[in-house]
Amino acid sequence: MQRTVSYANFIQFVNTYSIWVAIGSFSSYLFFSKLYDVQPNYLIAIGLSLGVWVIYTLDHLFDGIKLKDNASTIRHKEHFHKQRKIKWLLILVTVVLGILALFVTPPYFTFIGTLLMLTCAHFIVNYLVPSKVKELLFLKEAFIAFIVTLGFAYTPFLEVHDTDSFGDIIPYLCFLFFINFANLILFSLFDKDADRETNTLSIAEFYSDSTLKIFISVNLMLSLYFAWVLFTHLSLSAIEFSVVLLMLLTLFIISQFSNYFSQNDRYRFYGDLIYVYPLAVMPFL
Repeated sequence: MQRTVSYANFIQFVNTYSIWVAIGSFSSYLFFSKLYDVQPNYLIAIGLSLGVWVIYTLDHLFDGIKLKDNASTIRHKEHFHKQRKIKWLLILVTVVLGILALFVTPPYFTFIGTLLMLTCAHFIVNYLVPSKVKELLFLKEAFIAFIVTLGFAYTPFLEVHDTDSFGDIIPYLCFLFFINFANLILFSLFDKDADRETNTLSIAEFYSDSTLKIFISVNLMLSLYFAWVLFTHLSLSAIEFSVVLLMLLTLFIISQFSNYFSQNDRYRFYGDLIYVYPLAVMPFL
């Protein structure tokens, strides 16, 4: 019994404070660096990890402050009740990011600026645009999936010196985008009732659960297709392709066994964990 409680507490801690998100950002950067056959820039990898953590924490903090005691999720309640400590932690991490920025080379400036503008656009649309306007063209999950794809898969591509001879980067971006998109739809599916209680708009508000599961499966199949293209063209090794398969299989299993993964927010724990998978095989790449 004690072990079960400890496991549940661990899951809640990891979910609440976006631990897998931060580690997964670092892991994904290293993974795509290996795919592109370039030496990882660890300064950029650390900055990306911290930056993604700041964005996710800000998102939870804003939601927590907005919902207050009406929040139905533990992560939002925690961010609301511990907002003072979290704000100081955000300031500290932001200062660290500012220091790291002093050592970033010029080629990254434009790209990082673009990511920041896209992220700011997300916050503006999410928190300032009325729901009636957003309902006219709702692209929240797709937009976030696109930003995450750029951060994880395009950032390491900036280390590629001879981009002309590298080949087409689009399949790499596509297989990750569809993984991200499937994952975000999955989260919206499980958060459907909680979002409805707090008037939070998501893709789950527009479609039935069965339709959302079809969307998830289609995205997983599209991701598999692009990964298979890379594998058959020898752009992915057997181990690298296996990592992608494991990521896809995990998301598919979560979508099919909703009763189990809905308990204790397991869906979020294992859904974010897929981005950490590459760390396990990094020594073999």
